[in-house]
Amino acid sequence: MNDTETPTKQGRILVVDDTPANLQVLTQMLTGQNYEVYPAVNGNLALMFVQSTLPDLILLDILMPDINGYDVCEKLKADDKTRDIPVIFVSALAESFDKVKAFSLGAVDYISKPFQTEEVLARVKTHLALYNLQKRLVKQNELLQQKIIQCGLVEKDLRQSNTELQDTLGRLEITQHDLLKTRDELIQSEKMASLGRLMAGFAHELNTPLGIAVGCASTMRREAKNINNIMEQEEVNVDELLSALESIEEGTDLTLLNLERANSLVRSFKRTTVDQTSDEVRIFSVHEVIEDTINTLHNRFKNTNIAIAVDCSKDIKVQSLPGALEQILMNLLINSLIHGFNEGQNAGNIKINVQLLEKNLHLEYSDDGKGIVQENLEKTFEPFFTTNRAHGGSGLGMYICYNIITSKLRGTITCESSPDKGVVFWIDYPVEILI
Repeated sequence: MNDTETPTKQGRILVVDDTPANLQVLTQMLTGQNYEVYPAVNGNLALMFVQSTLPDLILLDILMPDINGYDVCEKLKADDKTRDIPVIFVSALAESFDKVKAFSLGAVDYISKPFQTEEVLARVKTHLALYNLQKRLVKQNELLQQKIIQCGLVEKDLRQSNTELQDTLGRLEITQHDLLKTRDELIQSEKMASLGRLMAGFAHELNTPLGIAVGCASTMRREAKNINNIMEQEEVNVDELLSALESIEEGTDLTLLNLERANSLVRSFKRTTVDQTSDEVRIFSVHEVIEDTINTLHNRFKNTNIAIAVDCSKDIKVQSLPGALEQILMNLLINSLIHGFNEGQNAGNIKINVQLLEKNLHLEYSDDGKGIVQENLEKTFEPFFTTNRAHGGSGLGMYICYNIITSKLRGTITCESSPDKGVVFWIDYPVEILI
């Protein structure tokens, strides 16, 4: 980037306080973090400002002349144009009554004066991430609804698919609600704010299977019309009819496959947020689960020079948790892509070897990437530890692997690595072996 190029602003914040000192401190604090800050010395100026420029967040004092912060917040929430803008009260009023009133008027948070710089920045960052996430989810939902209407889904299977899709979006909204409920914990630790970035990535990944499903629906609708035209002819062309029916069958399979993939992504996201859900124990082929996981990440690896080799007998069938194994492999593969091979810019190899040792499934995962320095190796499985924080790393991937293996699967995982020598993970956990 050119030295004279201006960095992208992190968000637009309106700061409202009638005390010049407080206004100056908050403005300088937020400007220093690359936020676009607009100060207002009273409530009336704030209400005038939002009519011309919508901020992404409002820091609002309570005790002000002419119109207090409570009244300003009430007016903002009564206006369709501004009701969704998150409001954080910053006030010296410390009674429970004041805080309860603030939240009842629609505020998302309350910071007591005198405030701490770290606390204000952490809360601002968290609520901006949640607000931006909410806007993206609403936009995605609107686009999805528009596409479904345009396709005019009338077949029974497609209506069922639409219902499943709505259920998926509903579960995503519940997940968002759960995140909002835990905002106190998120605020206390700035590391937890990275969950917002994870949700944004999830929404991006979810768009691919949904787009494919909608495209298949459009094709099936066209083929259905084609069948009607064929049947209206005096002589039915059997080949054309069979071809159209085959296209519809293939489209149905592909639609269901991608809707199932969308549902799997939602479950995967819940696991990513350390939501301990118990998957169903069933019989499965270990080789198939590994191949499915690699196929799932195809788009992440297709433009790289990273080769993935799997050494696993197709005859290995066990009774265990396939979803847990898939999540472990997915986190290990993504970890290699991002950290081992520099976001896929470096070439390399990944090897996955699987054996049955007595009553245990033994998995050896290795790559020949840049490896891990000793001081970081000891922190590999700690929650929120990452060397990629600046680029959106959450520090949860390896912790989730460790948690799934030790808690859910009752197994063990160990790691060995050194700089420029790659990394090796050894995983063992008990399974019921089927012969």
